Amino acid sequence: MNFIIKTILLVMTFSVFLALFQLLLKSENLKQTSFSKNIKTQKENFETILRDPKESIPNFVTRFKIKSFELWENADQLKMEIQIKK
Repeated sequence: MNFIIKTILLVMTFSVFLALFQLLLKSENLKQTSFSKNIKTQKENFETILRDPKESIPNFVTRFKIKSFELWENADQLKMEIQIKK
């Protein structure tokens, strides 16, 4: 192929990529908007896990692992509670 055809194909590919990227960004924005509306209507029972300034990082990591494992174990039960509330 000559140089002009390769350039045209490259520009076309790049424009398709940019169009898909714009659609992705738009869908993420719409998803966040609809998600924030759902959060306002539902009361979450999840507590955030924050590290105290005095707490050492290894202790925080172990505490975080324990909490996340508990959430993972109870994920099915939490899904059922959310579906019942709807």
